[in-house]
Amino acid sequence: MSGEETHEVIKVLIVDDIRETRENLRKLLAFEKDIEVVGGEGASTGREAIELANKYKPDVVLMDINMPDMDGITATREISAAVRTTAVVMMSVQSEPDYLRKAMLAGARDFLTKPISSEDLYTTIRRVYERNAPLRAQEAAMASAQAVPATAESSSAGVAPMSGAGHIIVVYSPQAGAGVTTIATNVASALMRQNTRVVLVDCNLQFGDVDAFLNVQSPATIADLTKAVDDLDQDVIESVLVTHGSGLKVLIAPTHPEQAYDIHPNDVGELVRMLAAFYDFVVVDAPTQYDELTLRLFEVAERIVLVGNPTIPAVRNVRKMLDIFGSLEEPNNIADKVLFVLNRVYGEKEQRTHGAVPTTSIENHLKQQVVATIPADAKAVLTAINQGVPLVAKAKTRSPGRELIALAEFIRQNVEPSAENAAAQATGAGAQRPKGLRSLFGGR
Repeated sequence: MSGEETHEVIKVLIVDDIRETRENLRKLLAFEKDIEVVGGEGASTGREAIELANKYKPDVVLMDINMPDMDGITATREISAAVRTTAVVMMSVQSEPDYLRKAMLAGARDFLTKPISSEDLYTTIRRVYERNAPLRAQEAAMASAQAVPATAESSSAGVAPMSGAGHIIVVYSPQAGAGVTTIATNVASALMRQNTRVVLVDCNLQFGDVDAFLNVQSPATIADLTKAVDDLDQDVIESVLVTHGSGLKVLIAPTHPEQAYDIHPNDVGELVRMLAAFYDFVVVDAPTQYDELTLRLFEVAERIVLVGNPTIPAVRNVRKMLDIFGSLEEPNNIADKVLFVLNRVYGEKEQRTHGAVPTTSIENHLKQQVVATIPADAKAVLTAINQGVPLVAKAKTRSPGRELIALAEFIRQNVEPSAENAAAQATGAGAQRPKGLRSLFGGR
């Protein structure tokens, strides 16, 4: 390394039950000017590792997989949840795929097989540190933006069984690129309050973008839960969800498009219902296509946020969906669930320049009230996406963050008054066999 270059110092915690191993690793790292070993002699147990990680907030933890009191897998899971900016590198004499899989599921960012060469050690530490740069930037941005505080349960492990109000909000548009993910991520973030649990579910099973918008990563996805939807419990569900820096829980879409073909719409619907038992708000980012999956989501939704843009093609597609909603024969009328939102709306002077259709003209044509208009600001939206920080946290006093917060509050007030009647409505609906939506595609 050149002495003229300025490097950030990477803080490393060493965890191994063998003292000689810890000392050898510490000596190797002492030669590197950009690496600092923290935690004194390191940790010899999993529980000690968790304590030191919480105290020193290391950038990287070198974690032995086998330890007496708590194995490295469990310790990694605890540290990854408690200190989000820490990247764990698992160490083991075993290199079988099963070990690697368990390590990655627990949150480890890399894997080193003992004995470890100095070059592999240095390269791996710097690589995982560099990969974690966006997460560190996100944490800093969230702190400076004074984001919505996390719920008390969001950072706790092994909490008592939860129950939630169970409001299911499906965000949908028949027009590709209408801004559904932007609205879903921001509404979910804005709905969070102290003692209000919110989970965001990416149901765009082939090309979901929620993880990219919020800059979160997880080896587990919705595909892992739908494989065994009949055998899920709270602990299993919580282990798959990833937590954003704001405290928002997120269930990401499959990592590979072909995985969508193995997921049945009924299982997705059942999973969303299950999440509603534990969370106050389940916000669903729905795909554009009109098929059995979206129909199932419309069925379970309490409200459907129908997103449109002020363009003729978008208005035409919204008109088609409103006609479809009105024609469906369901015990709980789908059309009554719709909250129509216009996204990327320009001011009066800009409307002529961009050829946008005025909001009043759209309302008159569709005979549908626009409950919220979200101003167009491509720069603000792209900046928020690149930083992984929702607009409602980064720029909550400016447009369009201000309007997105207002939309979330409108949704909250719209569903909460009806909570008293929810039980009676559910009883009435449950006595009838669903038709309309399900009959179109046959069901399973």
